[in-house]
Amino acid sequence: MKISKILIVLIILSIIGTVLVYSSLPEKVPTHFNFKGEVDKYSDRSSVFFTGILPLIIYVLMIVVPKIDPKKRSYQKHEKAYSITKTTIILFCIMMHWLMIMYSLGFNVNVGMIVRMAIGTLFIVMGNFMGQIRQNYSFGIKTPWTLADKTVWKKTHRVGGFSFIVGGIILIASSFFNGIIGMIALIVAIAISAFYPMLYSYIVYRKIVD
Repeated sequence: MKISKILIVLIILSIIGTVLVYSSLPEKVPTHFNFKGEVDKYSDRSSVFFTGILPLIIYVLMIVVPKIDPKKRSYQKHEKAYSITKTTIILFCIMMHWLMIMYSLGFNVNVGMIVRMAIGTLFIVMGNFMGQIRQNYSFGIKTPWTLADKTVWKKTHRVGGFSFIVGGIILIASSFFNGIIGMIALIVAIAISAFYPMLYSYIVYRKIVD
């Protein structure tokens, strides 16, 4: 996997920025929000160093994993999908980190809306490239049935790509609603994006085996 200089620069700038604003942060900063965007957990402000360095940790792991995966040759075939997914995840982590800092500094940010829109966008991006992912043990929809059969893997990722896009659209739409409507939309999005591809992989596998 090629090392992205742009991502490295963004991560370093984010860490430097965190150091610069650290003294301005309150003693306690929010570290978890509920689906309404309300803070339900606070931690010492030193926790921002962990969230600040987290993108770098994830980036290093995503560079190392393809080298140690038993099916590492697959990464040469889906390099574009992996690279775009890696970039999107790192940018998402950086965004979440600074969203927390901005909230801590008193900026009026709608955390619930921004997070759901960001996750929805992440799902849509991943969904668009999911069909390119080749069988491996670290990246993609890994169920006992997709790992057992290449045909099941291929079909599941085609369907999974569509499911992720639909789920992402629902998540983005749900960001404009609060209360029960937003909660229902969130549950539906998760069910479509996560559980349906898993169920589909089992059904396809049973058809092949039987």
